[in-house]
Amino acid sequence: MARDLVLAVDAGSSSLRCRAVDERGRIAAASSRAWVLLDEPDAPSLARAFDPDACWRAISEAIADCAAAAPRGDRISAVSVTSQRQSLVFADEYGEPLYAAPNTDLRAAFEGAALDFEHGDLLYQATGHKPAFMMASGKLRRFAERRPRDFARIAKVLTLADWIAEKLTGRAANERTLAAASGMVDLRSRDWAREAFARAGVRCPFARMALADATDVRGEASSPSAPAAIAGLPTVVAGGDTQCALIGLGAAERGIAGIVAGWSATVQILAPAPSVSPDAKTWTGLFQRPDLWTVESSAGDAGGAYRWLARTVFGGESAYAEMDELASAVPVGSGGVWARLGARRMDVSSLGMALGGIMFPVPMALEAPTRAQIARAALEGLAYALRANLEQAERVSGGAAREITFGGGMAKSETLRRMLPNVLGRPIHAPNESDATPLGAALIARTALGEYESLPEAAQTARANRRIIAPDPRTAAEYESGYREWRESQEKLGDALL
Repeated sequence: MARDLVLAVDAGSSSLRCRAVDERGRIAAASSRAWVLLDEPDAPSLARAFDPDACWRAISEAIADCAAAAPRGDRISAVSVTSQRQSLVFADEYGEPLYAAPNTDLRAAFEGAALDFEHGDLLYQATGHKPAFMMASGKLRRFAERRPRDFARIAKVLTLADWIAEKLTGRAANERTLAAASGMVDLRSRDWAREAFARAGVRCPFARMALADATDVRGEASSPSAPAAIAGLPTVVAGGDTQCALIGLGAAERGIAGIVAGWSATVQILAPAPSVSPDAKTWTGLFQRPDLWTVESSAGDAGGAYRWLARTVFGGESAYAEMDELASAVPVGSGGVWARLGARRMDVSSLGMALGGIMFPVPMALEAPTRAQIARAALEGLAYALRANLEQAERVSGGAAREITFGGGMAKSETLRRMLPNVLGRPIHAPNESDATPLGAALIARTALGEYESLPEAAQTARANRRIIAPDPRTAAEYESGYREWRESQEKLGDALL
């Protein structure tokens, strides 16, 4: 039987992915491309910028490949776009990019630090986000100071997904959850943070643009730059990738927590009010439902650090299955091996570099650590960090999560899926399909097109494809001790070790 598909464009941190998703939330076709970065010899060492033309070619090719891979007889009926957060494009009135960069671009470190020192609390209380060097405020301030003539030409400030949507439809707007994640939206009014930017002395050219909801149809993919494979299809900007993942995990109601462990690992709780951390450790953002907000505490490095371990210790990314099998055979505690590969409790009030590593008992002549223990220790370190961030998000949101969902690329690890409920001491709801972000983007598009009456109804499709993994009391008790030791090590070592 022919299926109706939504082509979800997921412009993520690690790569550009396209997925054709059917009505039951199954992936019918897939493609991907790597991001293309500019060579900027005069830029700071931590600067990263997209090559807009090359990236658009890659996006167009990925869309065409995904459409061509769809089974014969199936019909693509809509396009949904989501992207990494804090990725921005500054463009002139003709749509020519003056600046386009991923969320790993740190060129505004000095300007952002100055802005945080002068007006950090003001901007954080209004937008729920800091540090400024990651946000639109710091990037605009750097532009104004370093490239004033180009700054005067900025007519559009677009998130990455909104830039893709404009290339497809010819219509420029900013989706609220993505704009909020870049610190441009007031949490309470859900409108542009004009007053906060004015008081901070940062001009905000984005305030002339329209704000759109995720359930709005942006237009049709009918611009000259739109790939022929999707010509004329209704196009939706579904929102931030993590928020889309929550929908893809079946989370669309108050009090549900979503743990999305991909390139980075994020915990979000859906809250009925825009609560911000009193000590500015976490983020607060918007959700695709206008009556809900997200309280977010991120563990940081997850899939990226695990990829490094695969390449460095196990010979490459093809070793993931081997790593999981080895780790599954190691007892709780990893034989005394500890791995600090970047995951920790979020604290955006004092971001900075620290030390990490793999630690084990010495002398090695007595018992050297095995690869299996190292693989297990990496997963245990991530699981502990996820618990710490869940607890922190619960404190800020004002109550314990009534349900915990878990997905993302790292959820492909069956060892981690079994480990996490024991570390948390609570059951988790894990989907059978790991591509939660494109699934959520597709469900949001179907809601925008009227196939579902609401996002909670759409999320029921994802909830039907989940299983509950409960903790084992004995194993959970062992991990309770391990978690206390992990917390104590964080407090003792402080900034010297992650």
